[in-house]
Amino acid sequence: MPYTPPKKNRKIWIIVIASILVILFIRHRNYTNAVNNGFDPQDTKKQIVLVKSGDSAKNVANTLEEKGIIRNSRHLRSYLDDNDLETKILAGRFELSPSMPIKQIANTITDAKQAKNFVTIPEGYTIKQIDSRLTEMQLAKSGEFIAATKKFSDWSTYQFLPKSNMQGNLLPLEGFLFPDTYKIDPGNFSPNHLIELMLTNFKKKLPADIDTQLAQKNITLFDLTTTASMLEKEVRHDTDMPIVAGIIWKRIQSDWFLNIDATLLYDLNRQNLTKKDLEQDSPYNTYTRKGMPPGPIGNPGIKTIMASLNPVKTSHWFYITDPKNGQAIFADTNDQQNRNRAKYLQ
Repeated sequence: MPYTPPKKNRKIWIIVIASILVILFIRHRNYTNAVNNGFDPQDTKKQIVLVKSGDSAKNVANTLEEKGIIRNSRHLRSYLDDNDLETKILAGRFELSPSMPIKQIANTITDAKQAKNFVTIPEGYTIKQIDSRLTEMQLAKSGEFIAATKKFSDWSTYQFLPKSNMQGNLLPLEGFLFPDTYKIDPGNFSPNHLIELMLTNFKKKLPADIDTQLAQKNITLFDLTTTASMLEKEVRHDTDMPIVAGIIWKRIQSDWFLNIDATLLYDLNRQNLTKKDLEQDSPYNTYTRKGMPPGPIGNPGIKTIMASLNPVKTSHWFYITDPKNGQAIFADTNDQQNRNRAKYLQ
């Protein structure tokens, strides 16, 4: 006769099996809910998540759980496994939020278009601003990029750099880090590598006969870049740039004060100047010191570099910028400049 377990044992087994089924049901329900609904649907604030080359699905899932983006790392790992996505996770910088379902998160970290492997440096950005951008993007710690520029020593590779002029500056590479969009590896980002890319790009963007042109105009690359960096801060319209460049070069050649706010603002690391600021003795105060400032006050783009290389000669000695439309207003005399100031700036 077949064995029949006692009623008491049968009840225990029924309870055990039922409990297992309940647990499995709850787990499946939680998993399905996580796949289709975010951990916190109300929290749409994006967080930056860096995935390094070679990171496993387990490491990525654990990181997202630690950041509070997903409730349970197991849910993400299961979804990746069920859909053959474990080996398709990409290295990159991803923007994720707790409102995103597991399915969306998995699709994001396996989508090259969302890996954000590019960093854009706007024209005119200073080294300090570049450092801040990299910090905001969580590509580097605050001050790390600045420190890398100060420690730069690979002058032999970039022989076009005016080493003797640059080494005396607090931030020696200022002016030569070409602003552009660069492809990077966010998971293994290196400030030194970005510096290499920017310096190489700077050389590539210059005219092939730049040395000949500089010699013909009797100017140096350092002064050219310094002038271009001032144009980048002072002029908003491309058509005004060669004219303002002509004024700057003419003032320098005539031993005039440049009277450019942007140079002192760079030194003070501020957005506005006071009358007292204009009186202080700073090497970047072009109201009290004649000639060029000690060096570039930002990293200019090719438009301002070419405008500085090819200035337009005019009868103008002065200019202001119309705050309404950014257009440069030119003047030939100091009286005309004062009238322009009264008309446009007050």
